[in-house]
Amino acid sequence: MTVPSFDRAASAALVVAFAVVLTVGCVSLGGWRWPTAAVAPIGVAAALLLLVGGWLLRCDLDDGVALRVPLTTGVGMLGFGSFGVVVAVDFLSMAGSQATLVVLHFVSAGSAVGVLVGLFAAQQATTIRTLRAREADLRQSRDEYLDLFDGIGDTVLVHDTRGRIIAANDTALDQLGYDHSRLVGHRIDVVEDDAAADRPDPDERLVYEAIHTTADGDCLPVEVSASVVRYAGSPAVLSVARDVSRRRASEREVARKRDQLRALNRVLRHDIRNDMQIVLGQAQALETHVDDAGATRLQTILDTGKHVVELTRRSRHLARTVAGDDELPVDPVSLPAVLRSELDRRRQAFPHATISLDGDVPHVTVRANDLLSSVFRNLLNNAVQHNDRDAPTVAVSVDVTDDTAIVRIADDGPGIDADRAVFGKGKRGLDSDGTGLGLYLVGALVEQYGGDVWFEDNDPRGAVAVVELPLASG
Repeated sequence: MTVPSFDRAASAALVVAFAVVLTVGCVSLGGWRWPTAAVAPIGVAAALLLLVGGWLLRCDLDDGVALRVPLTTGVGMLGFGSFGVVVAVDFLSMAGSQATLVVLHFVSAGSAVGVLVGLFAAQQATTIRTLRAREADLRQSRDEYLDLFDGIGDTVLVHDTRGRIIAANDTALDQLGYDHSRLVGHRIDVVEDDAAADRPDPDERLVYEAIHTTADGDCLPVEVSASVVRYAGSPAVLSVARDVSRRRASEREVARKRDQLRALNRVLRHDIRNDMQIVLGQAQALETHVDDAGATRLQTILDTGKHVVELTRRSRHLARTVAGDDELPVDPVSLPAVLRSELDRRRQAFPHATISLDGDVPHVTVRANDLLSSVFRNLLNNAVQHNDRDAPTVAVSVDVTDDTAIVRIADDGPGIDADRAVFGKGKRGLDSDGTGLGLYLVGALVEQYGGDVWFEDNDPRGAVAVVELPLASG
């Protein structure tokens, strides 16, 4: 039940008071002695006022509006009553109770007319207030929509099913260089060729690339997202176009740099191979001029030189893989053979360091290729070269699970900050925040193998490089 406000309660009380006045007036004239037809209109008017008074207590009229009902009722009673006095006394020359009854009839008629007029006026005023409030809400919603519409940083165009532009945001006007009057009302083909033909289905969003033509005739590459909406009660096409000219320029710059890197890679591989062929030729010529002690070191030079030449042959494919052009071929590779061979090479390269293998290497094959040795070589080099001890110690161990082989390379150096993205994961390019190109290539290779690599803290000091490689099926 609605709790009446003071205005509605006061209005109801005044209307009921008017009903009481009519009733008391009729009783004071001895209404029970008069014929029913003579007093019935007064009773009807009093009953109507009582009903309106009760309705006012339960209605939802706005405060202040409800007071119009007793006001018009009182005005009606006063006006009709005054006219009744003139009619009864001046025209009909009545006196006594008969004249009073006539006046009372006019007063009751004025009360009925006044209360009905008051109800209509109050209801109309409430309706007008409600409509104005709704209009204010709609105006606020429209302003918020326009702020959102114009605040979008992309070009937004709305055109009807015939291709006529019916709305455009401020960004569209700025980027295309049109005035609002020159753009809205014209066909969408003025801005975008064949846009009207590329109408999406009602339940889908169409995304495509196009060229927008500005008012000056310039071409602007854009990526358009179009969908069917309802605008002003009719179906329309909403297209949001994003300027991709900077992205295109960036793509061209990346392609240019990639071509330069490929050319540089070819030149470097060619020069390295030529120089290493000279080194190997000169080293082979020394075989008959060294004693047994020097023969071991000479053989290390020959093996390393041949390995460098082999790396230049593989680096072309590796460079294309890192650039994202090719996928590395992956085959079953013997983990013990590759790891032991690389350990022997690193012991010869770093005679001052102690590089040990804890336990034996299980006879398993992993998914990799010939470049797996580069993974272990770079991690072993990192463990020795970045060690702050005069005689670094590196311990290598291998564990095998149901589907992976886990190689751990532990050193006793200063360790690696866990917050540094040493493998450059999630970045493309050789300028990632790693500790060098070697570790970047380690991450790229292991990722191509379908494995993972990370660093852990060693106890009591140092770092542990952990390489997880998937086992080859079968």
